[in-house]
Amino acid sequence: MDEIDLILMRKLLKNARMTFRELADITNMSVSAVYKRINNLIDDEIIEAFISRPSFLTLKYLTVTIFGTSKAKSMDAISKELEQHENIYGIVIASGKFLMIVGLLRDISELQEFSVFVSRTAQFDDSTIGIVNLPFITTPEPLTSIDYKILKTLNRDSRKPMTDIADDVGLSVKTVRKRLDRMRENNLAIFTIETSFKAENNLTTVFLIYLNEGTDINSTLQYLYEKYSRNVIYVLSYSNIPNFLMMFVWTKTAQDSQKIQEELQTEGFKDIVPHIFFSLKYYDCWIDQLLRTK
Repeated sequence: MDEIDLILMRKLLKNARMTFRELADITNMSVSAVYKRINNLIDDEIIEAFISRPSFLTLKYLTVTIFGTSKAKSMDAISKELEQHENIYGIVIASGKFLMIVGLLRDISELQEFSVFVSRTAQFDDSTIGIVNLPFITTPEPLTSIDYKILKTLNRDSRKPMTDIADDVGLSVKTVRKRLDRMRENNLAIFTIETSFKAENNLTTVFLIYLNEGTDINSTLQYLYEKYSRNVIYVLSYSNIPNFLMMFVWTKTAQDSQKIQEELQTEGFKDIVPHIFFSLKYYDCWIDQLLRTK
């Protein structure tokens, strides 16, 4: 994996249905070269799945991250217990027994039960609960039954060709394309990838960035994306945690990650805490179960 692969992955995280031609134009490569790179990422199990789901805008759900240091002896055993909960979407195990659990909640009323379950199961002495900051957008209209049928067939294969989707749902290619364009344009659905950095020469580090009081979050986000564009995967902010960012970066070696940490420490931030990923796993959650009933 290299910097071009990272660019491709960032684009696919935002829209897994981008064509090989669109990706080729962005990277100034041939379509065949992009096709080969993406297939190599799949073969190396760096891209594990192409996913589609109704968006947070459609179902009004919350994305919550709970993280902290676990007292448990076996992180794998903890993960197996956590994954049984229908709200669990992803689990990160990182250095220093750092655990990060991502949950998708139907609404805020589920937060207390979910946070108590996660904190108890993960054996956290002290944990942080973050509600991922998402833009407010009004919904033009809800998903239709046809939309749900399309998302159901794309749930674990969001790059499926139009002709195959049309055959699956019994509609014309023109109708399927129109429905998909509408879902994309109105942010009614998510087309993304699930990733895992298993191949050699890959290291993922999450930097917990504590900002000084009064720091402008949006400008800081933009600055981090631009300055560390060769390495940054994405940066998260939380609506309930002021002056805090979580930056995920890819590097080839631990030394490269150390260099980024040293650079971040010169930025004037209040504090920087790094954790190196050991594993990242995704799980079916209630949204996937909902799609199966449509």
